[in-house]
Amino acid sequence: MYNTILGFSIYNILFYFVIYSFIGWCTEVAYAFYNQRKFVNRGFLNGPFCPIYGFGSLILIVFLNPFKSNILLLFILSLLLTSLLEYITGYILETIFNTRWWDYRDNAFNIKGRVCLSFSVMWGVVSIFLIKVLHPPVENFINNLPSIYGIILFYIFIIYFIIDFSATLMSLIEFKNIIIQLDEISNEIKDKYSFIKDKAKDKAEEIEISIKELKSKHDNIMNNIKFKHKRLLSAFPDVSSKNFDSIIKEIQNKIKIKK
Repeated sequence: MYNTILGFSIYNILFYFVIYSFIGWCTEVAYAFYNQRKFVNRGFLNGPFCPIYGFGSLILIVFLNPFKSNILLLFILSLLLTSLLEYITGYILETIFNTRWWDYRDNAFNIKGRVCLSFSVMWGVVSIFLIKVLHPPVENFINNLPSIYGIILFYIFIIYFIIDFSATLMSLIEFKNIIIQLDEISNEIKDKYSFIKDKAKDKAEEIEISIKELKSKHDNIMNNIKFKHKRLLSAFPDVSSKNFDSIIKEIQNKIKIKK
């Protein structure tokens, strides 16, 4: 009924992605609650899913299935694959959206802050647990799901993820545009202040009026930052940017995001 990828049906692959994305979200939320003593939606999407966990689990399940009987080889390959996924994801987000959503530069043996040895080793251990302990009952549950319910859920999840991925992408693009606008306004205000000293009184007053208008525009943008952007900043309080770091920190202070 469904096409297969490396011996796994698309039906099973979708359900694995959903289940492990949800488990990843629960793990991230529990970790955030332990550190901050409050609920934080740590998902990159709006719903209770962390897709990087779903994709990571799929990569491990699909590509490492032939090696699951060799624990040492499984650990090494899991470590490499999960690190590669995390590095590529970080690179894409930094390149497209000009922002760094996590940062391991303070950790030993890191590669450009996108991956580090301690977390890579942890993902290797977690991957063994996933493949050897967690996945067999998950696979059994999916295979025994009544077909009528499974088909309905299959299409519901496809529609949901298309909508949520699209909404999140639009939100990131909008957030990037907000940062660029605020940066342009801030630079323009600085430039105008530097010109005031060299201008006659009437010209200086004219520039000051222009500065007030720019500040008003700046404050208006800050005051209208949407809930979806606040949620992302709450989920990733360590987000930074090579070009717009001061603007991001200003937004975080405005909406009281604590690292």
